[in-house]
Amino acid sequence: MSARRLLRWIAALALPFALVFGTVLVVDPFNYFDRFHPIPDTLKRKNLYHDGRTMPFSNLLWKLVELRRIPQDRILLGDSRLSHFDLDHLERVSGHRYYNLGVPGGNTRTLADLFAFAAQAPLKEVVVQVSFRGMNRGMDWDLYSEPRLLLDQPFLYLSNRRVLEATLLNLRSAWLPSTVHYDALPPDHWQRVLEMERTNAADFALDSGAFGRLERIAARCTSQGCSLRFVEYPTHPEVQRIYADAGLEPLRAAYLDRLRALAPVIDLDRPGLFPTDRALWRDPLHLTTTAQRAVIDTVWGGVP
Repeated sequence: MSARRLLRWIAALALPFALVFGTVLVVDPFNYFDRFHPIPDTLKRKNLYHDGRTMPFSNLLWKLVELRRIPQDRILLGDSRLSHFDLDHLERVSGHRYYNLGVPGGNTRTLADLFAFAAQAPLKEVVVQVSFRGMNRGMDWDLYSEPRLLLDQPFLYLSNRRVLEATLLNLRSAWLPSTVHYDALPPDHWQRVLEMERTNAADFALDSGAFGRLERIAARCTSQGCSLRFVEYPTHPEVQRIYADAGLEPLRAAYLDRLRALAPVIDLDRPGLFPTDRALWRDPLHLTTTAQRAVIDTVWGGVP
């Protein structure tokens, strides 16, 4: 084979890969390179919440990229219940701008990983959305390692299947917006969540490893002179009854006492504190954006 034919053959093989990598580079769904912006950031952010299957990875990678580029000194840590949090309202109430590191599917392992990443820069304040229901054994899956690996490996970013999937979603949502649907919950979603909580409550045991991770966060905040608060986020009264009926109230009280030994705790998951009206809840665990403003007023505004 002549050298010219060999070069043509190599070029033909390389062309599809070059097209794929080039498309990912230009669309750049997580602003990794931050060079080209054919897709508005508002749409990219919206697409982070397109599908429950991809939300953890997408949110983590976006936030790691953004936080590396612009470190923040006031952060929120938590799970999906911090999704769609009104940071502008929070700034009006508190007088400070916070960076939201809430991640769908997040657990104490995710909290610890993200805290360690954020704490590479000096921190002034950390607010951790904690969850008694999330302290059960077995809820320590790793969401952080894959996006963190991509953060330092541009070629892996360009070739990662999740990044490619996000690239295609961004193109589709920009070119064919009517074909992309958001927040499409099944009709029985409310009952599915309640059943999941019944299963969790029926086999519940506090994970000592989860407490260890929170203790390490508290210790580092103390050593760095950083303010720390824990906020037990509200759940719908139907969820509260599930854990009460399972006889877990004494264990929950001990959990809160142990947290209070580490830092101040604001317990918002108490009967009668938040309304039962389902119009204010996306599901039994997630308040609407409007209802979350009441959380902000309570935690930062001193509203009883």
